[in-house]
Amino acid sequence: MTELQTSIIAVTVYPDRARVTRIGGTELEPGLHRLVIADLPNTIEPDSVRAAARGTARARLLGVDVLREHLTVSPADRRQELERQLEDIEDRLGYLARLSAAIEQEQAALDGLLSESEFFARGLAFGKTAVADLVTLLDGYRERVDKICSDEVAIKGLVRDLKREQERAQRELDELHDTQKRVRYVAAVEVEVLQAGHLTVELTAVVAGAGWEPLYDLRLVEEEQPALEVGYLAQVTQRTGEDWEDVALTLSTARPSLAETLPELDPWYVGPPVAYAAAPAPRKRAAPRLAGEMMMAAAPAPPMEVEEVQATVESSGTAVTYAVPAPTTIPADGAAHKVTVARFRLAPQMDYVTVPKLVPAAYRRAKVANESPYTLLPGAANIFAGDEFVGASRLELTAPGGELELFLGADDRLKVERELTRREVDKKLLRDRRRLRYGYEITLTSSLPDTAQVTVQDQIPVSRHEDIKVRLEAAEPRPTEQSDLNLLEWVLTLAPGEERTVQFEFTVEHPREMSVTGLP
Repeated sequence: MTELQTSIIAVTVYPDRARVTRIGGTELEPGLHRLVIADLPNTIEPDSVRAAARGTARARLLGVDVLREHLTVSPADRRQELERQLEDIEDRLGYLARLSAAIEQEQAALDGLLSESEFFARGLAFGKTAVADLVTLLDGYRERVDKICSDEVAIKGLVRDLKREQERAQRELDELHDTQKRVRYVAAVEVEVLQAGHLTVELTAVVAGAGWEPLYDLRLVEEEQPALEVGYLAQVTQRTGEDWEDVALTLSTARPSLAETLPELDPWYVGPPVAYAAAPAPRKRAAPRLAGEMMMAAAPAPPMEVEEVQATVESSGTAVTYAVPAPTTIPADGAAHKVTVARFRLAPQMDYVTVPKLVPAAYRRAKVANESPYTLLPGAANIFAGDEFVGASRLELTAPGGELELFLGADDRLKVERELTRREVDKKLLRDRRRLRYGYEITLTSSLPDTAQVTVQDQIPVSRHEDIKVRLEAAEPRPTEQSDLNLLEWVLTLAPGEERTVQFEFTVEHPREMSVTGLP
């Protein structure tokens, strides 16, 4: 049996786990060998472990087993040691607390001594106290206060360090109650060497406690031709129990499962209440396991030069992977570590949208086609206009060729006003029915330096009763679109300094005795 020292060289991170690749090499003579890779993390999925080998030795890979070994140090012994540490820390904290109280009392006594100013004044007046004696007293007071302050700072530092040590020991003591902490995983690789030489073993395994999610920085750059700069970042977190140092990092959108199951529908019964026997559990189909294969000596591939600082994109079915070009370090601290996937520019189409019934303002809108090779996954996005932060949003899934729509805040250079211009009730009743007429006027005034396209959105009521009739009687200009729910939309073009007006009128007709709510 030979213990093989390995190091992690590559990690593929999925949204909810990771696949870790580690390698280690050794010189082997002909014969059967059992190569042991110890200290695998407790987060490993044993069924996911796979092994491969290459090198100058001609060999056959017979198989790989994952074993659980008990810790060489008894958890009970370690627990007793930690409990003694905690008791010692408590004793030292108590001593420092008593010392701090004594220092406070000394400070109070000194302050009380100086507060007797009338006593010192009478001593000087009657010649019983010399000025030099008083100066000496004050100097001594100052030196003593300086010593007290120095001691207080030192005590606070000791207390802070002891509490940190106390938290660490208590955390480790709590972890000993977890049965997973009492064992470790070990991989044993069986090989048959036919010709002596060096053999490098590669071990891959899926581990829990890791994942990633996208984060975007979207910046509108207003040049001769506006551009949208996209910073595509990934926030990687992991608590796998071991740090990933200078590894080849790949981000994948796939969600692998170690035990694929195909859910099957049970019969759906309806009828009078009858006691039925419990339905059988759904049948499961286990995921196939890979068999060992013969690995011959192979020369490593030559290193590739990185041309651009952006991820390499690969697609396989519904999954997309991004290979980060530079070696990356992700500690196992559970914190979010940002990794740059790509930075690229897109060409947006800029226009304005206003809904003056709700807000008398026009919002800049950017419509942009995703002309990059990157699939933009759902994630948080920070939006900037130049260097100014204008808000946060969330991107939906956008494949290459898909379209994004972003709003970049209100633009005060486009003034919007909405006014109720008509509200009348027809005095003549038609077949005992009442008719109400409403009119609105929307005024747009542009102070923009260039021609702008503005989409105006408004609405008229929607009847929820067959005896209530709502009609759009007039509109100037006519709406570009009117939906089944009476949402109106105009698409206008405004030149610099131009003022445009949108007017529309509608009627609501209902029986005279009926009360109608929701009208202005």
